[in-house]
Amino acid sequence: MNKKPDNNNIGNAGEYFIASVLSSKGYITTITLGRAEAYDIIAIRPDGKTIKIQVKTAWYDNKVFRLSPKDEIEKNIEYFYAFVTLKENKAPWDYYIVPSKIVAKSVREATELWLKTPGKKGQKHNDSTVRLFRSKPSKWCPSWFTQELIDSFKNNIHILKEGEQNIKNG
Repeated sequence: MNKKPDNNNIGNAGEYFIASVLSSKGYITTITLGRAEAYDIIAIRPDGKTIKIQVKTAWYDNKVFRLSPKDEIEKNIEYFYAFVTLKENKAPWDYYIVPSKIVAKSVREATELWLKTPGKKGQKHNDSTVRLFRSKPSKWCPSWFTQELIDSFKNNIHILKEGEQNIKNG
């Protein structure tokens, strides 16, 4: 039986997992241990460039990660998100390394679409502090946010080397 660990351990598992992947690829990696509000990992690429990574970890493989309105704001090109699915420890873990520009744009546009669309009973949706990033497109995702694009980030550490200038995002 795979009992769900507490949320702190789930978050730590995702951060240490991404740090281990980076370290195995020659990155110098430091976990901030909550001392940096906007990111969880600072890493120096083998070419010497510093990057920052916000890690979001899900215990279940539900394809949805909770964010907040601050994640709609575009950051510099050295900022990335790592979305980790632990799959209840029943299968190998997956991760998605996504440039912050794509996260911000997809989350912002999905929220705008949801707010413009009437609810089931025709009511107006009220804004909230919850934003969602999806590793599988839904009806709330912008049309450019395709499964092909998402799959290009899956288990792909090379996104950190390529930077955002080489990523197409609609």
